[in-house]
Amino acid sequence: MIMLKIHNKNELINNYQTGVRNFQQTILTAVNLAETNLEQINLDESNLIEINWSNSNLSQASLRKAYLCLSNFQNCCLKQGYLQEANLEQANLTGADLESADLKDADLTGANLEQANLKGTNLTGAKLENACLTGAVYNSATIFEPNFDPQAAGVILANSNSSNLKAKTDFKSQQNNGTIKKIFSWYRPSKLGLQTQD
Repeated sequence: MIMLKIHNKNELINNYQTGVRNFQQTILTAVNLAETNLEQINLDESNLIEINWSNSNLSQASLRKAYLCLSNFQNCCLKQGYLQEANLEQANLTGADLESADLKDADLTGANLEQANLKGTNLTGAKLENACLTGAVYNSATIFEPNFDPQAAGVILANSNSSNLKAKTDFKSQQNNGTIKKIFSWYRPSKLGLQTQD
């Protein structure tokens, strides 16, 4: 399978529309991919920080070991496809907004979901073995497996206490700069040729 390394979001979309699916080790930061159909795309080991994926179709996508921190997955479809499940194994989703995302049967084995927003997220059948959920937030609309104990896993039940919400927001804001620096340090100089702008 040919792997294509892209330089901006238009190149990604244009090549996807011609049938290319393998975009491993891509670097795209802070671009808008909302309402985009990218099912079956392969973005393994890619750096995709602060991407807006809201209302997009990523079913059967492979995002294994991808850096997806601070990205917006609201109402995004990441559920199992006809032949395979969405693969987010060992993905870094620190601070990601997964509100109302469909992660049914997705593979989140070893994924980092610290401080993620899981309000209304469908995690039915999702593989969460060795996943880090510390500080993630859920609500009554979040769907976990019946035998999964979110609070034992470190997930926080959202409430209407505005002071708690403000404290959490302030803490998350303080963490963002350090998180981004840490993520970019993962890439060796040999990979920086992929760095792009929208």
